[in-house]
Amino acid sequence: MGELREQAIQELVKANKILYSEKVLFEAFGHISVRNPENPNEFFLSRSLAPMSVEQDDIFTYDLEGNCLTESEKKSYAERVIHSEIYKHNPDVHSVCHNHAQALMPFTVLDIPYKPLSHYGAMFYEGVPVYDDYDVSDGMLIRNKEEGERVARCLGQKRAILLRGHGVIVTGESLRKCVMNSIFMVIDAENQYNALKLGQPKYLSYEEARTCDKKTWNMDISQERAWNFWCSKLELNKK
Repeated sequence: MGELREQAIQELVKANKILYSEKVLFEAFGHISVRNPENPNEFFLSRSLAPMSVEQDDIFTYDLEGNCLTESEKKSYAERVIHSEIYKHNPDVHSVCHNHAQALMPFTVLDIPYKPLSHYGAMFYEGVPVYDDYDVSDGMLIRNKEEGERVARCLGQKRAILLRGHGVIVTGESLRKCVMNSIFMVIDAENQYNALKLGQPKYLSYEEARTCDKKTWNMDISQERAWNFWCSKLELNKK
């Protein structure tokens, strides 16, 4: 196993546990993946397993058709086409997280758009579309390639997409950025919900949010600081 590949798998295990700890992948469902740094036509994703339980041996390799390349009798996630189709349609995406965070669910079903309210939502300055074109025969899950492609096209070049009555998909230019985007999106959804209870919020302008993302969250020092903090919390929780 190449050094970059091994490091990506190790960090993916941590990402699963961090997102569980931060109440993004807060229950038995949801998943996060990372593109293979040694082969952009492959990605790593856990087998079908609760995120908090994921270990290194649970990480499987998939191609961009969603085919599992790891020999195993253990099952893969039914919704892995979310990941394969997004990676296929957007080569700049290097990590994908699908979650059902409770703070975001109301924004999937109301005519109130999710919009950046603070620094925490700045990375979503280009907007967050809502997907509502389900193949109902699949129980409102994204199971087949055709629907995965529709989701990927609806997402386009944006960093996140809401799935009506289902959850959210968040992307990142790296695994660590995807983890940051996923956690901060939930925080700013809570900010927006609380603000709406008091009145009409004043949201960040497009330029305010764009500049904040560029000058703050796209800096290596910010991403490393956040990642190290979340890793330290994991260690504290073990004690």
